[in-house]
Amino acid sequence: MAHIAALATLVAGPVGAHAADVVPTSQAAFRAEIQRHFELAKEETQSLRFVELERARDAALAQALGEGLAFQGWIFELRGIEPTPGGGYFVRFLDPAFADHRLARPTFWNGGPGRIASQAAIRPGSALYDVLKGLKPGNRIAVSGYFYPNANGGPVFEAAQLNYRENAAALAKFRAPYFAVRVTEIRPP
Repeated sequence: MAHIAALATLVAGPVGAHAADVVPTSQAAFRAEIQRHFELAKEETQSLRFVELERARDAALAQALGEGLAFQGWIFELRGIEPTPGGGYFVRFLDPAFADHRLARPTFWNGGPGRIASQAAIRPGSALYDVLKGLKPGNRIAVSGYFYPNANGGPVFEAAQLNYRENAAALAKFRAPYFAVRVTEIRPP
């Protein structure tokens, strides 16, 4: 019952939320599915069931995002700006709603496996590059873009390796996924 109340707070935001804390409907739906599937995964004991949960989460996240896996004006906290070998930037964002360590801890970054990293890097001289020069970690920003699709139609992600106990690596996919995004706009919330 407590996790239902936490989930409602996560989706709706805190009572008396400021205008900057109000998030787009797609971000609220994405948050809810991330946390719901993490709660389901925490209770799972069968290794093969994690694959089914991952597919179900992919479908739910794709539905929350809609066509093209696009997102518009999501409120994030900038966590890091790292230079690329080509002089551009890789950036990491966190959703401030997941600050409670009992919740899932997804990270969003403009990188990813294979060719995604080179496609998603923010290049020198671009408008996004100039915006990022004026920001520092901890800034709240509104971000737009899209997620790269995986084979199941959901967003591409990598999982943080928390440890190597049985089922722990599978649970990490739900606890600390690193989602690959293509950023198209960054602005103040």
